[in-house]
Amino acid sequence: MTDQTNMIELNSVYKQIGDIVTRKVMDETLLVPICGNLASMDELYTLNETGAFIWQALDGKRTLAEIGQQLEQQYDAPMEIIQEDVLEIIHGLSDAGLVVST
Repeated sequence: MTDQTNMIELNSVYKQIGDIVTRKVMDETLLVPICGNLASMDELYTLNETGAFIWQALDGKRTLAEIGQQLEQQYDAPMEIIQEDVLEIIHGLSDAGLVVST
C-alpha cells in the first residue's frame, strides 16, 4: 500500500479537515483539532507566516501550484524555493491528519 503523502505533487488539490480551530498568536498561527466538543490541547500545531498563508489557501479548489503562484506574488523568493516549501508544509499537514486530498 502506498502512503498518500508520497503522492503529493504540485498539481494536487487539498483542503482543511473540518474540525480545526485556528488562532493567530503574535507571529504564529495555532491549529487546534477539536475532538467531540473539546479542543485537543495534546495536539497543538503552529504555523509560521508562510504556513498560515498556505493553510488559509487550502480550499479544495486550488492546486498546490496555484497556491505557490499566490505565494510568489506575496514574497520575494524563487519559485523553486516556494514550491519546495509548499510541498514540505503539505506533507507535514497531511502527516498530522489536518488536510485531505480532494
